[in-house]
Amino acid sequence: MDRIAALEAGIVIFIVTALISIIASRRSERLARRLGVLDQPTGGRKIHTAPTPLWGGVGVVFAIIIVSLVLFPFVSGTDVRVEQLIGYLVGVAILLVGGMIDDARPLPPRIQIIFPILAAIAVIVTGTGIVQVTDPFHHGALTLVWWQWKAGIFGAHLRMSLPSDLLTFVWIVVATYAMKILDGLDGLVAGMTVIGAAIVGGLSLSIAYFQPSVALFSAIVGGAYFGFLPRNMNPAKQFLGESGSTIAGFSLGVLAILSGAKIAVALSVLAIPIADIAVVIVGRASRGAPWFHGDATHLHHRLIQAGLSQRFAVFLYWGVALLAGILALSLQTRGKIFLIIFLCILAVFASVVAGVKARRS
Repeated sequence: MDRIAALEAGIVIFIVTALISIIASRRSERLARRLGVLDQPTGGRKIHTAPTPLWGGVGVVFAIIIVSLVLFPFVSGTDVRVEQLIGYLVGVAILLVGGMIDDARPLPPRIQIIFPILAAIAVIVTGTGIVQVTDPFHHGALTLVWWQWKAGIFGAHLRMSLPSDLLTFVWIVVATYAMKILDGLDGLVAGMTVIGAAIVGGLSLSIAYFQPSVALFSAIVGGAYFGFLPRNMNPAKQFLGESGSTIAGFSLGVLAILSGAKIAVALSVLAIPIADIAVVIVGRASRGAPWFHGDATHLHHRLIQAGLSQRFAVFLYWGVALLAGILALSLQTRGKIFLIIFLCILAVFASVVAGVKARRS
């Protein structure tokens, strides 16, 4: 498959996945209403004004799984192996189950984290990992496979390596939680996921990193969240819920690894929400509050408290993420590092300024 054919196939797959997501999300909304799985407007972090159905992630995941299973036998190759797809889909299923349970009956943080951990492990043992990183000071790459274990079970090739798998585990869990925590404004996470998938897909279609299977995989993820986006825009008819937000970050994390371990590109898109997590944790620690208890001190909350509208704050996030992703595609390793540092500083500065303005207003 050449680049033009891959691009055309990607567009078709994006549209088909989006249509399936639209239909499936409507069904999941009806199911959530019937079973009373609604997010109540209790104030604080929850700024919506009416009970809103959850389980939006159910429709999104249905679209991802169906299209992946139908498409992959025809496009699997050296850039994405069957075991890797299985590991990803198993991880998605784990997050779906955990998210649906948490939406229906909120789980304590120590239980919630079990599902992202298991999902990350499913990806790692099926052979997806960050095996090398670009040397920022010299030409070439630095290997992260210092020790390796391999085994064949029921025809599947399982493998583990260190410190590669440790870094992979941290990256996937952090990406998963970055989107989970970011899910506080209508349309924010769905749009960020579409942007992130598009950036990875664009990278995978470039001459230097041509990976048609990864590009099509990106189209599936982007299409699924794009199909849900109109239902999630302000005012939202349905929320992604725990499963939809965690699977968004999980998918972007896995896509970044599959696309030649170009973590810096995906990190450019996720830099602000990840930096925001650090700012919030430090703030909670300074106040003596548990770091895992949710509050309204995240950057997107502070922007609203400072006077921005939901829609403007969402567009601001999208704009920065899109610009950062496009810049990352054209930068060398050192440039990407400086870009990520700048975005982290920007997140800290914006959080402090918005927090001060919110207290004065």
